[in-house]
Amino acid sequence: MTQPRPSLHPIPGTKPLTPAAAICPPLLYYIALLFLPPAPPPDVRPRLAKLLRYTLALVAGILFFRLPLAYHVPQSIGLTYQLGLVGIYGGLRVLDAFFISAWWIGRVPKRVTYFHYARSETPTPDHGNGDVLQQREWTDGGVKDPYHHSERANLRKTKSRGSSPVPARKSGSGSKTVGMNGRSNGAVNPSAPGATSTPINTPALSSGRNTRRQSTTAETASYFFSKTLAGPKPIPVYETAKTDEDYPRTFLDRASWALELELSMRGQGFTWTTADVRHTRKTWLPTIGNRIHSVAMHVLPVQLGAWYIISTVYTKYLASTLEKDDYNPFATATRASVAYKFTRQGELFDSLPIPIQLLLTVALGAFLMSAFSLGHSIFAVMLHPFSPHPLAFFPPLYTTRVWSLTSVRKFWSFGWHRLFARVFLVWGVWPGEWLERKLLGKRANQPADVGKVIGAFGSSALVHAFSVRGVLAGRWSDAAGEMRFFLLNGAAVVAEGVVQRLVKNGRRKLGWSEKMWYDAWIGRLWWFGAVVWSGREFARGWVKSGLVREMAFR
Repeated sequence: MTQPRPSLHPIPGTKPLTPAAAICPPLLYYIALLFLPPAPPPDVRPRLAKLLRYTLALVAGILFFRLPLAYHVPQSIGLTYQLGLVGIYGGLRVLDAFFISAWWIGRVPKRVTYFHYARSETPTPDHGNGDVLQQREWTDGGVKDPYHHSERANLRKTKSRGSSPVPARKSGSGSKTVGMNGRSNGAVNPSAPGATSTPINTPALSSGRNTRRQSTTAETASYFFSKTLAGPKPIPVYETAKTDEDYPRTFLDRASWALELELSMRGQGFTWTTADVRHTRKTWLPTIGNRIHSVAMHVLPVQLGAWYIISTVYTKYLASTLEKDDYNPFATATRASVAYKFTRQGELFDSLPIPIQLLLTVALGAFLMSAFSLGHSIFAVMLHPFSPHPLAFFPPLYTTRVWSLTSVRKFWSFGWHRLFARVFLVWGVWPGEWLERKLLGKRANQPADVGKVIGAFGSSALVHAFSVRGVLAGRWSDAAGEMRFFLLNGAAVVAEGVVQRLVKNGRRKLGWSEKMWYDAWIGRLWWFGAVVWSGREFARGWVKSGLVREMAFR
């Protein structure tokens, strides 16, 4: 038997993951997807094909759910945790595709074809009121920000190219990309107001000119520094989408359709696309240079900085206590000893100074955020040669910069990734809305926002608790920290909505403006404080499970 690493506490009775156990669930899911689209002609539904697809789907779903309950990855706590996410996500996705969407609702996802047209770049004005901008935002460009040299850009009054839309080159399916550059070269215009035609190394003829020369040198250095941080711009385009009228008919088309649907976590390229991919027509297409620059100048520095903080906090405050308790969980541990150890590790986190708890929580969040972005960018660059095939279509993962967020709702809607959004929609939002309407007697066309929010965060709480219990010896009580974190954030979203309505109504009655200049700043302090303070529940669980130790390479 392969012995797990000392700080890994798998569910008792689980075995090391085998290649067959890892391959069978997604493989059976893929084969079942081949039979999911209606056979040609659409009104012909052979009983054998239906029986085969539902049988394969049921077996694939069971095997997905069984993964974290029967196996662990002995070499890694993080991979064992991810095994739990893969198991529950895969199982719920299979049930959704075959039994919720196809069988119950009667809708098999259809392909969506994207068309991109060149447009002139029109920066979105940011009035500082904290509202989400109307145009598409994303973390690597497309909106004005401190890293772009906006001052010089405003001074240059050059004519923009590509103001009339240019149709994209068509392909068989998937995303249609534009055949244009769409980026400005960023060259300094010497004739622009405020610019100087005097070379920097020209000797000054007077003290006034010397002062002007020093100022110009500083401006030029600032300009090139900001351009280095900003990097290549994405391509400004108009995006439209069209749903295919029919399903794939040939075997090769079915094989491609099934692979695209299985790999599309956010549903891009299909009718069940998540809300973060559906956006306004004005958007930006990231380029390879833009993605690589983002990784080098933004993602990796954040990830390395967060890792340094995590490693330092663990080494200075946690290592001496946690590492002396190493043991073989299969040989010497008892349920009582494991429970005692987890309790003591939780108390150890709680004994840390509050600033250190918050610092560790922020570092863990930044590390996760940058890790998702890094993986997303790597796959986008690797699959770029397949463009314009849908497998190479990677819409931006984060759609709003962190410092533009002004509420907890906006953080989870725009500031965090939406890779699990479809799962939370089907298994959380829909049931929550249905329950609220039943309890309050609401009609189907009436909003049920409280049920929607509680359902979404409740399903997220269960998914993450199910995953982390796989590295906490299967103990639900010790996995409850992540559950509390998401439930508290759901309650925060509901509470802030109530407060916002009360404040607006009060201001309206007093004849004041509904929005004040300080609202955005209060919102920023609120969401950051609420997420980080409740995030200590998350961090405590990661200390207990040994994930923080593994991240510190100990």
